[in-house]
Amino acid sequence: MSEEPAATPRPAAPVGPERLPTAAFSRIEYVSQRLARALQRATELIAARQSISVSEYRMLLILSDHVPRSNADLARLMFVSSQAAHLVLSDLVSRGLVERTPHPDNRRIRLARLTDDGLAKLNACLAEMIAVEDRIYAGMPAAERGLLLSSLHHAAEVLAGGYFGDEDTEREAVRLRAGQRAGSAEGA
Repeated sequence: MSEEPAATPRPAAPVGPERLPTAAFSRIEYVSQRLARALQRATELIAARQSISVSEYRMLLILSDHVPRSNADLARLMFVSSQAAHLVLSDLVSRGLVERTPHPDNRRIRLARLTDDGLAKLNACLAEMIAVEDRIYAGMPAAERGLLLSSLHHAAEVLAGGYFGDEDTEREAVRLRAGQRAGSAEGA
């Protein structure tokens, strides 16, 4: 008996605004998550075409301003732990895309900066990313194009770039997440 090859799964059709629940479509959280997911998928593809990970792409992007940065700075800017940033940085250094130099004032700190190869890799990614961003701007009135990025920056700053921007609320969230983890461990 011959087996038929498994069918290649077809991608789901995008959900158009006319099919979104009004409550979801009118919420910043939902719309921004939808945008973030689309951008994440585009970034994954662009990075993979250059044989790097999304985390590696983001680290190259952060280093693109030619300001040497410590591992701790990179971790904060990437919203990851120092250990996670160190793993990404070590891989980029081993591949010659980033180099590390001693800090001029603190011998325990090493600073990372792009190499010429790292800049070339980043520029290849950015050429494709700019095309994705151009798709976002397509059909948007010129007056709104300038407002989009500034509005997103404003929203990120109000929420302190990854946190609530409110220490009491942040502590509550940490406490509740810890309680959920403890509860799920008890049920396991």
